[in-house]
Amino acid sequence: MNTTTSPARVAFLILSDDPARVLPGLVMAARMKANRGADVRVLFFGPGVKLAASGTADEQLDALRAAGIGAKACSANVEQYGVAAEIATRPLELLAAGAEVEEYARQGYTVLSF
Repeated sequence: MNTTTSPARVAFLILSDDPARVLPGLVMAARMKANRGADVRVLFFGPGVKLAASGTADEQLDALRAAGIGAKACSANVEQYGVAAEIATRPLELLAAGAEVEEYARQGYTVLSF
């Protein structure tokens, strides 16, 4: 009997600006996609947007892009924290986070938060 399984669908919701909490999650996201073929999404929200803007996660953002993951950030939080110039230099798509998270739920993603 030949069985096939669908790849895991995992959304990484980056809520913290603490590198010790966030960076391992970003590494895991890239590796799940690259090594296991998982369908991975990454969204920076709330204070996580500040971390993305800081440059601390640039290596991990590059790894996500290399793995084929287009990371996203909440446009309202970018404005709220005043980090538009910093975010513009990073490989992040800006969008409305609420609609994105709702879509994760509709499509059956497991959401992990860091």
